[in-house]
Amino acid sequence: MLDKESSLPEDWFKKGEDDKQAVGILLEHGGKSSVAAFLIQQMLEKYMKGFLLSKGWKLKRTHDLEELLDEMVEFDKSFEIFREIAQKATAFYFLERYPFFSEELNQEEVKNTFLESLKLIGKIEKSFQTR
Repeated sequence: MLDKESSLPEDWFKKGEDDKQAVGILLEHGGKSSVAAFLIQQMLEKYMKGFLLSKGWKLKRTHDLEELLDEMVEFDKSFEIFREIAQKATAFYFLERYPFFSEELNQEEVKNTFLESLKLIGKIEKSFQTR
């Protein structure tokens, strides 16, 4: 096992793309909503870290997407419009990872969050391509 994480944005985008494909499959085939929700958070975390790394950011361990968004906004204030999706996806992480949340997430809410997440990813990808 490697003990050093990549600081290459492309590596993070690739892993985020894998999560994105998994979410699509789960939602298309009626998979468990909480697992899809967790993967949405993971997908966004990887894309957001990739964006930040492309700006010279020093990698740090966090699963808080709002914290990552704060750092993204320092580079590009237009990312602020994704605050709500960052908050929602961060909550998804905790809902899936900890046993004291017993309620299954609404499939429609997870699908809508995924669609909104794709807008953030699109903006990140566009920003990365134009650098």
